[in-house]
Amino acid sequence: MHQDNKNINQIVSYIGKSVIIAAIYFLASLMGGIFRLNGTAIPIVWPQTGIALVTVLLLGYTALPGVFLGSLITALASGVPLQFSIINAFGNILAVYIPAYFIFQQRDFSKLLNNYVSILLLVLFGVIIGPLISAMINVIGLYSLQLSPIESLPSNFSNRWVRDALGVLIFTPFLFVWLGNPLPRLKKEQIIEGLAIFLAIIGLILFIFIGEIPPDVVYSISYLVISLIIFASVRNQIHVSILINFITAVIFLWGITHSQGSLFNGSTPSYRIYLYVISLMLITSQIISTSVAMINAAQMSLSFLSTHDTLTGLYNRLFLETEIKRLENSRQFPISVVMADIDGLKDINDTFGHSTGDQVLVNLANLFSDVFRQEDIVSRLGGDEFVILLPNTNASIAKKIIKRIEKQTITYNKRHMDLPIYFSMGISTAKQGESLEEHLKNADNLMYEEKQTKKRGIKT
Repeated sequence: MHQDNKNINQIVSYIGKSVIIAAIYFLASLMGGIFRLNGTAIPIVWPQTGIALVTVLLLGYTALPGVFLGSLITALASGVPLQFSIINAFGNILAVYIPAYFIFQQRDFSKLLNNYVSILLLVLFGVIIGPLISAMINVIGLYSLQLSPIESLPSNFSNRWVRDALGVLIFTPFLFVWLGNPLPRLKKEQIIEGLAIFLAIIGLILFIFIGEIPPDVVYSISYLVISLIIFASVRNQIHVSILINFITAVIFLWGITHSQGSLFNGSTPSYRIYLYVISLMLITSQIISTSVAMINAAQMSLSFLSTHDTLTGLYNRLFLETEIKRLENSRQFPISVVMADIDGLKDINDTFGHSTGDQVLVNLANLFSDVFRQEDIVSRLGGDEFVILLPNTNASIAKKIIKRIEKQTITYNKRHMDLPIYFSMGISTAKQGESLEEHLKNADNLMYEEKQTKKRGIKT
């Protein structure tokens, strides 16, 4: 009975999700109405295609029935015959299934679109191949059902591909980045700068489509807009640059579909020229944003490696030496210095292998990270030696910390009897004006004495 109820709940949930996706798809198709050319009934871009691809990429293949249902309802509501509506819906399914399939096969694909593989996959399968397949099925349906003369099929194919491709190019990156990732943490300066660039771009675009200015000035402003978009891609995180790209493209599409402003100057140039410009602008901007993100990630990685131990993730010797010099000239005394050394690491390496020994080092590093404070400097000196600097910590507090470590170690070893941790420690506290290097040596000597005491105790 319980299993039956569970199955019923799953079916209801599945149907409910499909209905919601279908509703979103239908509403997106209505939104496409703002991108209709004057005197035409069909938009030059279909937002629902881009939204459908995002839905499948985020929710998986279970979203496909909702896409099919939404496509079918949209076509029927537009007065399309049932047979062709079914064929059209099938084409729309393939337009998002095929890109999603190949994208899911690639481990390097990122929801943040912050590497070249992600951009290539989205453009190749989402913008090019998926819409081409959908357009081909659409044309086959028109021909087989005799709904369009054969001489009109090439233009039908081209128009269908452009609408779907633009829907993916404009809407998919924006929704995918913003819905598929945590919101970015921006500094106040970044917010102000991004907002200034955004307002400048939007202001210039509105001026083009609303104002009355000479054509040569219009083109100059257009080049300035493109330059600002590229600048925004360099200066801002991917979230911000994609948001700017999206709003810019939407306003631009609205302007050219309504033949607004000085850009047209009383004439109506081929809107496809502007679509190509927008497409190149979006792709170029995305590639630049991705390049900047990759460079920043590489710089952060190099910065981390220069100050951290690659095995344990703790601070390394170089960083420790830098901090010792800094702290000696600070007002953070008393400073306690803790020296720690794993007992019997050589025996562990010889008996179980170096990978097991490395795991012991990592486990001890994790234990130290959990016990010590955020302001403490926990570092791996090298080999099996660890050094911890405790600013503003006198001898009495340091002893309490050591006892807490010993207690945590006992608890840990009870839970991990297969690979327990044993180590020796020495501690020395420096007062204002005293050398931390000397206290480091003193802590090392005390640690060595504890290690020797343990050995003597074992022999006894």
